[in-house]
Amino acid sequence: MKLDTLGKIYTSVMAVYFFVSGFTVLLDIEAKLSRIGLSATSKDGEIAFVLIYCGLMIGIGVAISVIAYFSKTWVYSAMLAVTIIFSFITFRLVGASMVGELSNVQISFIVVEIIEALVGLFLIVKSTVLRNSYA
Repeated sequence: MKLDTLGKIYTSVMAVYFFVSGFTVLLDIEAKLSRIGLSATSKDGEIAFVLIYCGLMIGIGVAISVIAYFSKTWVYSAMLAVTIIFSFITFRLVGASMVGELSNVQISFIVVEIIEALVGLFLIVKSTVLRNSYA
């Protein structure tokens, strides 16, 4: 399979992942809050959670798609996805250091995110689009 095809698949999967991850929270807010160990004390808290989580995740998925569409390449969208994923990893570790603990849930998220980011980073590094733009 060509690198370009793999890059398009990666970008599509990341866009769908972010969009679906944000959208599914709308189906059961309480379940998502409890799964990550949170609770909202009021409807305003639930709305704030929806705004922050859904807005962020759906917005990233849409941004990945829009950038790919207008740039006519998967590379810049993959760069956005990798940057966001590395940011998630970084701030999971920062949060863990602030509270003094890294839970098994956080470790499992970090492991999956490292794999996602490394796949994207590999594809970006191997991409001829970036190499040709600096040549």
